[in-house]
Amino acid sequence: MKSDVAAQLHVDPLLPDTLAQQIREQVTWLISGETLRPGDELPPVRALAAQLGVNYHTVRAAYRRLEADGLLESRRGHRSRVTRFDPWRLWPSGSAARTHVVGVVLPSLSNPFYAELVEGAQEAARRSGTLLIVCSTHDDQALALRSIAQLAAKGVDGIVVVSHDISNLLWDPGGGVADASRRLPLVVVDRPGTKGHSIEADLEGAGHLAAGHLISHGHRALGLITHAAPLSNVLPLEAGFRRAITEAGLDLDEHHVARVDGWDAAAGAHGAARLLARQGRPTGLVAIADLLAIGALGELRRAGVHVPTGMAVVGVDGIPMAALSHPALTTVALPARAMGAESLATLVTVWAGTAGTAGTAGAAGSAEAPRRVVLGVDLIIRESCGLHASTPRISHSAPEKERLR
Repeated sequence: MKSDVAAQLHVDPLLPDTLAQQIREQVTWLISGETLRPGDELPPVRALAAQLGVNYHTVRAAYRRLEADGLLESRRGHRSRVTRFDPWRLWPSGSAARTHVVGVVLPSLSNPFYAELVEGAQEAARRSGTLLIVCSTHDDQALALRSIAQLAAKGVDGIVVVSHDISNLLWDPGGGVADASRRLPLVVVDRPGTKGHSIEADLEGAGHLAAGHLISHGHRALGLITHAAPLSNVLPLEAGFRRAITEAGLDLDEHHVARVDGWDAAAGAHGAARLLARQGRPTGLVAIADLLAIGALGELRRAGVHVPTGMAVVGVDGIPMAALSHPALTTVALPARAMGAESLATLVTVWAGTAGTAGTAGAAGSAEAPRRVVLGVDLIIRESCGLHASTPRISHSAPEKERLR
């Protein structure tokens, strides 16, 4: 262990936790935050005991607990080394007292869709007497995994992970699963195809509904602004979009598909500019996120293309900002608030299952029976597709689907 890291360890005999427990928790935090990485060495037991002014057996007990946690490995004649951090192993047994704290890990706090989702989770958390800790990752996968590790190290009751791929945390690499009573409850939101507990919107239905609505207006040349990466919460939207075109007996010109690297209005403007620069531009445009669509509206306005007569535009998300765009944006609304609430409801199910049948295969909410909820979507018609904003809302909600997998 480097000297500056060792200096971060402090013990206080006046605190209620034992000295060994204090050392264990502080080293766990340093490992979860990657201050200590796999392969790093800790100081010898006697050296650390002398530095902290504690008994040799106190440090030895802390090291043994860290080995039991799977965070350290020791060999006779060698210093203890940090192993790969596994957040699952820090989940206490089902009989342990809850902390009533839940972590939420999401890509952004600035995106209104995620803000609405957190509001739904917050409302549900209040009803269950739970405190939320929200971590924004700036769409950084590595930071998401580190945030999960740090939340686990702080002993949260569970974690809601939004739009991030955590498949490597859900099952052991060999395909097996750990004791269900000692696995940190994770609920994944907006990431179709996850193996664990998941809350999703009907994304394929959303893409189908958006394209189908433009086709119903008589558009035969449709365009799409989508994300460049083949993400699991992007592919279903594209599949639904393409299915609607095929069902209408039309062909999609791949030159009318603009793939962009971001999710904000600037990315949407860039996508629209690329479509306008190509020959035979589409007359109807679907953007897979409202912020992309709003950026596209701005670019069309700058290019002198009137919406909707020159090009009709439909977004996906249903964020409040869509009603304030110019013209007001037609959108397929995803149930962000309900998705947040369902994520907390799923954790409640997990807690009830582990408390009543800890370690029993197939228990409610256990790893062997993941809960999957798919929520329906709504079409909100406004001016950007050709109808006035006062047109009544048209609802196309798919039935909620839930099944244990």
